[in-house]
Amino acid sequence: MESSTLIETAARYVNNTRQHLFLTGKAGTGKTTFLRELVKNTYKKHIVVAPTGIAALHAGGTTIHSQFLLPLGTFIPTEDAAGNISETARIYTQNTLARKHPLNAARKKVLREIDLLIIDEVSMLRADVLDAIDYRLKAARRNFNEAFGGVQLLLIGDLFQLPPVVKEQEWNLLRSHYNSAFFFDSLAIKGNFVYIELDKIFRQKDDDFIQILNNLRNDSLTQQDVEILNKFYLPEAQREQLKDIITLTTHNHRADKINNQALDNLPGKLFTYEATIDKEFPESMYPVDPSIQLKEGAQVMFIKNDTVNNMYFNGKLAKVTELTSKSITVLIDGQTEPYKLEKHQWENKKYTIDEESKELEEETVGTFGHYPIKLAWAITVHKSQGLTFDKAIIDVGKAFAPGQVYVALSRLRSLDGLVLGTPINPAVVSNDDQILSFSQNKASNDQLNEWLTQAQQEYIYHLLHATFDFDPILIEINTIERKFPTFAYEDPSIREAIPNIRKRFQEHIKTTATFRSQLNRLIRENESVQLLNRINKGSDFYKTLFFDSIETLLTLIEELSAYSKTKTFTTALEELDLVITKKLSQILAIQEITESILKNEEVSKNNKPQVLIANRRAALLKDIRLRLEASGKKSAKKSGKRRTTSSSNGPLGETYLKTLEMVREGNTPEDIANKRGLSESTVLAHLSKLIANGKVEAYEFMGREHVDTLLDAIKQLSFKSLSELKAKLDDSYSYEEIRLVLAQIQWEKSKDVKTK
Repeated sequence: MESSTLIETAARYVNNTRQHLFLTGKAGTGKTTFLRELVKNTYKKHIVVAPTGIAALHAGGTTIHSQFLLPLGTFIPTEDAAGNISETARIYTQNTLARKHPLNAARKKVLREIDLLIIDEVSMLRADVLDAIDYRLKAARRNFNEAFGGVQLLLIGDLFQLPPVVKEQEWNLLRSHYNSAFFFDSLAIKGNFVYIELDKIFRQKDDDFIQILNNLRNDSLTQQDVEILNKFYLPEAQREQLKDIITLTTHNHRADKINNQALDNLPGKLFTYEATIDKEFPESMYPVDPSIQLKEGAQVMFIKNDTVNNMYFNGKLAKVTELTSKSITVLIDGQTEPYKLEKHQWENKKYTIDEESKELEEETVGTFGHYPIKLAWAITVHKSQGLTFDKAIIDVGKAFAPGQVYVALSRLRSLDGLVLGTPINPAVVSNDDQILSFSQNKASNDQLNEWLTQAQQEYIYHLLHATFDFDPILIEINTIERKFPTFAYEDPSIREAIPNIRKRFQEHIKTTATFRSQLNRLIRENESVQLLNRINKGSDFYKTLFFDSIETLLTLIEELSAYSKTKTFTTALEELDLVITKKLSQILAIQEITESILKNEEVSKNNKPQVLIANRRAALLKDIRLRLEASGKKSAKKSGKRRTTSSSNGPLGETYLKTLEMVREGNTPEDIANKRGLSESTVLAHLSKLIANGKVEAYEFMGREHVDTLLDAIKQLSFKSLSELKAKLDDSYSYEEIRLVLAQIQWEKSKDVKTK
């Protein structure tokens, strides 16, 4: 199977199934490119995490420990208390996570919202940490029946590169639970994933070099391979003549010594450049040293790609040609004209749920600004991962970890760029036997296609069942009713809101079970046209149920904002809101997803359901707040059970004052809209606020008799929403007219309060 086809197959597994996937490949086969394209195009709600800060920064995500609030130490996959296992070691268990390190509400919301968890650089991920992630997801999503709480995993990395770090005392604790420290031996995922290996190498074109790298990777280096490589060995005295070349070595102290000594040997003034760090940006994520010291003539390396001007890439070498206190000019390797560097800003991100739209979003919580370079006479093999060099001195005579020699050599494009600092010693060329054994388990191309067809069919069954299963909503409601009884509230609308939502969904239990059975039958009978038609009708039917429930819930949350000591209750309601909104999003998207999978096409990203929901929610909130303000439910109550809120009749902004000025000049709402280039609905919203603030009256835009009739009607009706009020008025009045009169009622009530 061609690599491009393998990439398409991998994308299909992610988007068209719920199968966990391990995507691997030799250095330079395009794993990072696949990740970037998938994140940009997938319709699934996802987060990206990585084991280290730098890896997370490169992947555009966050660290595993930060996202899942995992303490540092060793995770033991048991419910026992940590003290029952060891009194001295730094360990934690399921019991410890639940009691001593609980998830906060913000992270819990994110974990409940996602469909897909992407873990980059998975070679460094320990089995026990993956099991800790499994427990976190199960607990946050209240789903202990499925691994990872039903979230799909995409694991990306090359096991032949950087291994997980496990100290001897940690392994003494872990060995009774795991066969190895590698992720594939975690209890949660063991054997339950598809293994796809990208095989086309984009970095190297030299067939002889590719073969040697393959032999290194497979721990089958031949004597002939060793002899070919050692032809590139140069003694140190001869290497001193080499210029514009980087050394890859195995230890930090060795790389630091080479860089510092080379910098000291340069004549001229030493310049220091400091990073600009804002808000939250932990040291573990620093992409470069916060203090960069340079002299003219220094050899540097870019540590990121230039996506604007394409002048350099990650790993490209350059020489410093001119320095001032505020600027750095370099000559990039292969260029003839000097280039003045610009600072780059890295962002530390976290995932959040937008409070109003309930959409998963990235939030920048800190930044790190600096020049994207580092001294580059030498770098460690560890830090070279992901880089590409045209020429390098490889000094791996003291390799201490499996795969180090392979990682170092695979940074080069060809043998022509190789200089060995020490001869290759076959004794230090090794790979972990467990990795070699595991790598034999990858499926054939025919198996991948066969499994994909089956996984897609299973995914359709699962999607349809899960989408039209409202039990999670009822479970959430039952929890709220048990923890937060509402009978103590004097307002009937607060007391009855949750029971009313529960009643709505309970009334549809039998209907929905029958509906799911019909869908399952149509799938079995391969009646695709009827299936899609039935899904479409079902989605339209349930849409009303969900929007009505969301309106009731949003009204309740807004009403509670006037009460004291309701934060915990409101948080629980927001979690229910999230569950209902997510389910509605699934209902609105299910037909298109099902149709794409039935046609064996990759499901494309479609934001229409999210946009529809966000717009509808915004409109509902606007109506709810206007209605509550008009009814006085947002004001303080003498009973003391409510807390005082600020008046909506506050200072008017410039845009409102401009509208007021034009009203006083005799302009109609239509005139104002035309003259100011605004929509008429915006102008009417301005007028509602002006009326609520007592600056104008509804009578100025509607006939007095018309207003009085509507005022009397509203005062005699009970209603929970603007749409309900409009329906009770037999559609005799427009939404705009009703809003203006509600604003008039609000102003009159505020006058009464002031008089008292």
